[in-house]
Amino acid sequence: MTKVSLEIKIKAVEEYLSGTEVKAVVARKYDIGRMLFCVLVGIYEKHGRKGLLNFPLVTGKFRIKLVEWRQQHNASIVETCVQFAFRSPGSVQKWEKIYLNQGKGVLLEMHRGVKNNQKTRPAETSEEITKRELILAHTKRCFKKINSNDSKQKDDQKVLKKIRYQLKILAELGPKIRPPHSKVINIQSWN
Repeated sequence: MTKVSLEIKIKAVEEYLSGTEVKAVVARKYDIGRMLFCVLVGIYEKHGRKGLLNFPLVTGKFRIKLVEWRQQHNASIVETCVQFAFRSPGSVQKWEKIYLNQGKGVLLEMHRGVKNNQKTRPAETSEEITKRELILAHTKRCFKKINSNDSKQKDDQKVLKKIRYQLKILAELGPKIRPPHSKVINIQSWN
């Protein structure tokens, strides 16, 4: 699905609420996921247009409050999003998983846009960078050689094909017929 602007989402919700079509049809028409569309409709019904326009400030305390409310009320993801006027059902699911597996502290420390389980790479020394550059340069040179040898390899394959054909004929005819000396190819070494 493509990213849909907030204006289009509000237009879709208002079209649905006008009563002409069902949720699934309107969601498909505007290329909005079904769960997200249910969340948008719920927020609009509970909080009005303002609820969709004003995104709540997401902090560690907000995340914990949201997850704990969901667990206390045994609510669905859609109901939780509607309650908090929060338009991201995927985040709710992710936060609950973190809360259950790693605890409240991790939700408090999370920052927007930072993946929690991402391991940072240690800083490289200049020696490691130099080694990597040398390896990369060597690899590029090898690829150049391979590409320049492609035409030679094609010619070699044609010669091998001719030799196989001649050997096949010789094997079939045996000692009866021997090709003239000018046609026999001398094979020195094919490694």
